[in-house]
Amino acid sequence: MKEITKFSTQYLSYQIVATVFFKEGGFIIDISGPADHLGGIGIGIPYMRKNGKKSANFHCISFPSHRDGELAGNIARIVAKITRFYTVVILGIHLPKITKIQLDALIHTLEEWTTEWSHQLINEVFSGLEKVK
Repeated sequence: MKEITKFSTQYLSYQIVATVFFKEGGFIIDISGPADHLGGIGIGIPYMRKNGKKSANFHCISFPSHRDGELAGNIARIVAKITRFYTVVILGIHLPKITKIQLDALIHTLEEWTTEWSHQLINEVFSGLEKVK
């Protein structure tokens, strides 16, 4: 497994970092931030719809007493759909006393951020690797 790049963003006063590794067949992405821990794992699987459109689905696992799995799954799905590579996302961040509105904004921010760097990843770093059809 080889570390290939890192992306970072800010939410409120917190820094969030995505470290991207490549292993034959896909990406492993570790997203770290405040109170970094194992909270959830998401797996993104790209596929082609019958109409020829690119898509992806995901599976996720949250560790007991955590809710990070679904977000990890959504992030993995976004990366897989854009890059066409199988993707595993490891995620566990904790923002103390976060409100429901802030949590929704964090999720939206992370999903938009992931979309941006996924395009960068495939366009700038991996244009020559074999992708899933």
